[in-house]
Amino acid sequence: MKTDVKEKRKRKGAKTELSKFYVYFREYGLPIIVLLFAYVGYKIRAVTSSYKTFLDPDTFFHFEMYKLAIHEWIPKYYAYAEPPMGIKASGYLALYTMQALFYKITHALFGWSELQAFKVWPPFVGAMIVIAVFLVGRKLHSNWAGFWGAGLMMGFYGAITKTYSGNNRGEGPFMMFFLFAFYFLLVYLDEKEWNWKKIAGAVAFLILSPIYMGVWTGSPLGVMIFLATGAVVPVVFFALGRMEELKRFVFEYYPILGVSIVLGLIGAHVRFVGIGHFLVFALEVLLAMVALAVVMLYGERVGLNYSDMAHRLGTVIGVSIAGFVAIYAYFGKDLFNFLKAATRSTPLYQTVAELQGLSFSQVIKTFSLKPVYQGGVVVKGDSIIFLLSVAGLAVLIWRFYRHVKEGSYELYKDFMPIFYYFGVLYLYVQAIRFSFQASGAVILLAGIALGEAFLFVENMKDTTTTKALYALFLVMILFPMPYISASYSYNNQKLMMNSYKLINPKMPGSVPEAWTDALFWLKNHSDPYATVLSWWDYGYWEESSLLSHRRAVSDGGHGYDRRYIIAKFFSHYDAKGEVDLEAWEDRYVITFLDPFDGQSDFGKFGAIAYLGGAITHGENYGMFGYVPAQNIVIQNNTVYVNLGNNQYIKPKMTVDLVNGHFYKANGSYSPYVLYIVPYKTSNNQVYPVGILAYEKIAFSNYVRLALHLPYSIKEWDAQKLFANFKLVYTGYNGYLKKQGIYDPSVRVYEFTPFAIYRMDFLQNGTWKPFYSTMAGGKLPLGNQTLRLWISAFGRDVKNGTIIFEAYNGTKLIERKVVAENVYVNHLNETPVEVHLYVPNATKYRFLLIQDGPVGVTNGPVYVDGKLGNPSWVIAPGQSGTIKLTEAFDRNYTDVKFTLRGVVYYYIAPNGPDIYKPDFYLEPHMDIVGYIPVKTIPSVKKGDNVITGKASVPADFIDSYINELKKKYGDKVVIVSKRIEPIFIAKKTYVLWEGS
Repeated sequence: MKTDVKEKRKRKGAKTELSKFYVYFREYGLPIIVLLFAYVGYKIRAVTSSYKTFLDPDTFFHFEMYKLAIHEWIPKYYAYAEPPMGIKASGYLALYTMQALFYKITHALFGWSELQAFKVWPPFVGAMIVIAVFLVGRKLHSNWAGFWGAGLMMGFYGAITKTYSGNNRGEGPFMMFFLFAFYFLLVYLDEKEWNWKKIAGAVAFLILSPIYMGVWTGSPLGVMIFLATGAVVPVVFFALGRMEELKRFVFEYYPILGVSIVLGLIGAHVRFVGIGHFLVFALEVLLAMVALAVVMLYGERVGLNYSDMAHRLGTVIGVSIAGFVAIYAYFGKDLFNFLKAATRSTPLYQTVAELQGLSFSQVIKTFSLKPVYQGGVVVKGDSIIFLLSVAGLAVLIWRFYRHVKEGSYELYKDFMPIFYYFGVLYLYVQAIRFSFQASGAVILLAGIALGEAFLFVENMKDTTTTKALYALFLVMILFPMPYISASYSYNNQKLMMNSYKLINPKMPGSVPEAWTDALFWLKNHSDPYATVLSWWDYGYWEESSLLSHRRAVSDGGHGYDRRYIIAKFFSHYDAKGEVDLEAWEDRYVITFLDPFDGQSDFGKFGAIAYLGGAITHGENYGMFGYVPAQNIVIQNNTVYVNLGNNQYIKPKMTVDLVNGHFYKANGSYSPYVLYIVPYKTSNNQVYPVGILAYEKIAFSNYVRLALHLPYSIKEWDAQKLFANFKLVYTGYNGYLKKQGIYDPSVRVYEFTPFAIYRMDFLQNGTWKPFYSTMAGGKLPLGNQTLRLWISAFGRDVKNGTIIFEAYNGTKLIERKVVAENVYVNHLNETPVEVHLYVPNATKYRFLLIQDGPVGVTNGPVYVDGKLGNPSWVIAPGQSGTIKLTEAFDRNYTDVKFTLRGVVYYYIAPNGPDIYKPDFYLEPHMDIVGYIPVKTIPSVKKGDNVITGKASVPADFIDSYINELKKKYGDKVVIVSKRIEPIFIAKKTYVLWEGS
């Protein structure tokens, strides 16, 4: 079957002859070498497959979803994020389906385990991308273009970062499936007549389309490339008056693109594809393009003048303006909000490293044979690949011009890669995270530039021998490039392997030894339904079945609204830092403040302090600094810190925890507090370490918990904090431990919202303290009148009952109600007076019984038989029957099933412009109210299937938000709204336990 491509090759071939050996090598030898490239690329990416954990934190989550997909194909629900209700699985679920399919195939063929297949998947994807680049380059330009593109893709470090073993994100599979879809679309378009190639190309493109749409949240990129091609190419044909080419392209391209979008929408309906709303928009754009095509093809029949290019372009412009007006009439002002939503930032996104923009020089350096990275950004590089891509861009522009001039049907082959190139580079300039996607287009164009050099040689009017020598010379000059790139990447992977082995020799991977020790402790010593709170970076570790397998308040992809509240808790102290952690049923808090671990919050606390409202946007002080003990100088009761090069600062105050001294600076000082912290050595010696903390966060809850700091700014505030948070485990820095230094890198605290921090007894009419959290103390025996000072953290004691218990060993010998109808305002705590008899016993306890949240959702939530969203169960103004599975840590009676309304928001006292230097925020999490669903007489420990009918008032949430807006105007920003299933029962809290 003849095609334009084949005919053109014949015409070119007629000018000069090539040896049969050369032709065979080009047509068959190069593809074989590309397979070798793919194998080498696989081996480079598989270097990290021996890790016991994953390098990428998000991959821990992907592993859990992949395991669900093995059993469900499309996951429905994930219990371990956003406790206590969990999340409805959504987004790029095709990623997990394809990984599950890969597992089932490899398990059947090779007997691989779930973990083995999961680790092999990314390097397999990387190898397939190498092949895909060859095929696309071959279709767009020549075998040589595909060959050199594949060679560069084999070892380019920027392309390896998302496809090495231990990074199972969706970027790699998207590029793989998109490039193969791109290739098969070209196969389909290249054939003039319907034959097996055209049919196979069309079928393959339609199969791959919903897959590339479903494996990555950024998959609209692929749809936009195909839409842009469908919009621009017909206009070019029309402007040139090439009506036959226009008709052929429209009749071939629009139907297959439309069917691919419809298939994507079908995939969205079954949750395989997560960009359903965008695909609806894409279909509407396609319909508008069809309308324009109808005008271009048949406008002359109704009197439109197409006699010259000016009239034809005028028609296009006129129809486009009319189309925009129609779209604006359809969307209204929401159109601009929709467009703005793609680039609009939030305080949260300002703090995410992957979303930070780049300078163009950084972008250029990224595409080097040996890029040097620092903090995730390339700081040094030769830029060879980028320069080659610019040359490839020039080749494509020239070919596009030539095809336009000739009226060639193939000009779509020039436009597609050009738009792809500019599109991904624009995204990369906007955010670091798009470096991998940019590598696909950049390498493709670099391959085209090199391929053009070989076509130039092939078309020379020299002898066959001379041309063969030129080609050989080119190969010898160029082949070191993929070799250098591949060897550089391989060595980097090996270095990374060795560095992670130092961090955690027991479980090599991205998780430090202190964390794995702490998480395994949690796995073995906490309730299976327990919830853990830390900064969100570590949430996926906490959720992982390879580690603690516990619920996390926030993680890398969920609980974005909660991050503001966590940051508030971490970055403040006293009443400002009190938040209702029990609303999330949190049981444990983990801190990670380690000056010797680059992953710790030591370097991240600026983001935490900003989101928590402790500092302004323009406050660019470092939050922490490490000071070696020898750099701390004390003269005349004043402390100085040597920052190096004889540069000294005077901290505002110094807290010496080694010697128990406190120093306050006089006169001018630096806005830091210096802590001298006593680390221990293996021979039980003190190893002092200096830690500078910015004054605004120096006494925050986080700092005091992370350093286990007993110092109080206000009387009793440290006593109260450590009553609510009890240290239960310390994980030590694994690398330093091998050096004989015990660095308390990770600390695990058990949280209780209500705890006694102080007790007084009445003696001769005078209250005398006998117990505090730090100092301890014993209950006096006999008849006593006591004052119990209860720290209520983040929520009030309401209608509570206090019970006193006494034990001899494990035998209960006394149990008495000592107070009823107890109320303690958590913002203004007052003591509770009790009268009791204290018998001689080995252990005593004070218990508080009051209503509190119990249980965690442990399965999908259904509303009227349909899969529901646990965080928005029933919308305001709606009603329905809810069915869910709730797990309880023990048996409860008279359990109230409710729907809780919550609003997350922040107030910006200096205005809502997040880029102003004086912008800061005050985060809030307000419980709007509870809607009763039903009362359950009893529930058992473990899973319980519960149903209930609920109706949500139309103004349940909005009336509260309207009041906020009336009060604060544009200074209040609503972050999220939730309507969640919550179960409430009489709950027992241990206020105090001792002797």
